[in-house]
Amino acid sequence: MADGGEEIDLVADMLTKPFSRRSFQEKLDIVKNGRQTPKLANLFQPGKGFVRHFQVSNYERYPWLTASEDHCTLYCWECLLFANDRLGVWSHSGFANLSCLTKAAGRHQSTAGHLQATVLLKTFGETRVDLQLNEQVRRETELHNEKVKKNREILKRLIDCVIFLGKQELSFRGHDESAGSTNRGNYLELPSFLAENTDLHYHLTTNKVFCGTSGKIQNDLISAIAEVMGEEIKREINKAQFVAVMVDETTDASNAAQLALVLRYVTDIGVKERFVRFEDVTSGKQADDIAALIVGFLEEYECLDKVVAQCYDGAAVMSSGLNGVQAKVKERAPIALFIHCHAHRLNLVLTQGASKLKECKIFFAHLNGLAAFFSRSPKRTQLLDDICQRRLPRVAPTRWQYTSRLVSTVFEKRDALKELFDHILEHHDNYDEDSLRCADGFNARLDDFEFCFLLHTFNGIFEHSDVLFAILQSKTLDVQFCLARVKEFCDTIERARGQFDEIYEATACISSAPSARRGPAKGDVRAHYHQLHSNVLDNILCQIRNRFQDHEQLMFLSLLDPQQFKTYRKKFPHSLLQLNAESRNTVQSVPAENRTDCNVCHD
Repeated sequence: MADGGEEIDLVADMLTKPFSRRSFQEKLDIVKNGRQTPKLANLFQPGKGFVRHFQVSNYERYPWLTASEDHCTLYCWECLLFANDRLGVWSHSGFANLSCLTKAAGRHQSTAGHLQATVLLKTFGETRVDLQLNEQVRRETELHNEKVKKNREILKRLIDCVIFLGKQELSFRGHDESAGSTNRGNYLELPSFLAENTDLHYHLTTNKVFCGTSGKIQNDLISAIAEVMGEEIKREINKAQFVAVMVDETTDASNAAQLALVLRYVTDIGVKERFVRFEDVTSGKQADDIAALIVGFLEEYECLDKVVAQCYDGAAVMSSGLNGVQAKVKERAPIALFIHCHAHRLNLVLTQGASKLKECKIFFAHLNGLAAFFSRSPKRTQLLDDICQRRLPRVAPTRWQYTSRLVSTVFEKRDALKELFDHILEHHDNYDEDSLRCADGFNARLDDFEFCFLLHTFNGIFEHSDVLFAILQSKTLDVQFCLARVKEFCDTIERARGQFDEIYEATACISSAPSARRGPAKGDVRAHYHQLHSNVLDNILCQIRNRFQDHEQLMFLSLLDPQQFKTYRKKFPHSLLQLNAESRNTVQSVPAENRTDCNVCHD
């Protein structure tokens, strides 16, 4: 019904909005209510001497007949609802020629279109195709969702395997990943182990399209996990006030040099130390290259202005010129103090730095080869135990291969080692060619003046550096005490300059005649070795002073040591307080949003 109780002209309404465009419930109501049969008093046709009017009895004569009172025309109810021909007279434009009504109606009700529409009207609602289609779609959707759910569970298991292997530092790939292999690698064996009597087992054994165990899928999962973790680290760093960067060197299975990049910062729940990724540095180990890589890494994580400390380890960083790397990073991050790595064995650092000198690098190469000679053969190791009663330190599978213990052992057991090599050469029938060649070379090296001179020099240095290292490793000693010991070590090295004559004479007594074949002072052998001795000491001092120069800015941290509070009550260290003030001035270069927390820390 229209407003005011007026009845709606349904036929006129369906001419505006066709039956096919209506909802199923509307269609059902229209069919249930049936056709309209208005009287159509305004439908008439003048003739010769008479006027022909529409007779209501026509609705009984033609049960399909309906009309629009607004348009004052006749229509076919079935065709109006279901006819394919929407432009026909009985379904669209309407019929109004009363003189031909009988003939036209009879012809229309015999047409195929009308008969088809009549059948559709009679069967409407009994077999609902759209509901059947919707049910099929619903079922297919349910099956699809179930499959998606299972696939997500499978993918979650595979991701868990990737995370587990990465966390435990286990390799992914196997040497033989074929179906008949007894060990197909951790990534293939671990899912198989977890898949017993589960959906994962069915998936792995039946799915031919995606089983998740291919090398590409492994790499994709690793990349996806790394990306998610990287974004989470960025979110944490974004909230952190200050950041420290730690760089270490490692090698992969192909012996390619890589830098491990680590960020350390504080969140609301405590200190976080996050390994981020490896960077290949095989092609670029110069200070400029490494510094640019580190700065780019910090810019990527949007924390360059937050960096307050930098720490390095590894041969690639050291050999590139450590002072250059940390200095260039400081150009972009001025308050990034260079901090000594707690895990450093100080003599390793000093040795790597000294290897910038050609003579020292050759010396340590021979020394390292000496240790490797025994570690590769049980027979040689047994001979070493029998003759020297002391094994040489084994060569570590890294590039940090130079230890004070190795220098000390060779220095103390030089005569016994010569006896051992003479034994190998005398009993040549019992040893292979490699053993004989190496024994002859090492025997000659132990008689070489330059080798013995450097052996004596570094043995004296490492005696003191080992003591300093033990102090630096202690967690119970404050910064001020440790820096005092560093200064004492530097003073000791300075005094060692006066020991050249003693070292030179002692070396001359146990080795062959010295020569200056590699030095510029070829005519003055003693002057050449005096210069070499000075260069070694200068290098050591430079390494130590540059490594610990920034630590002096942290001496004020001793003010926070509760064990010193009683001492401070008696005599307060105003010099440390002054360092604190200087450090506060440095903080003024920190962005404003970070400065508040830093000032709170100092206050």
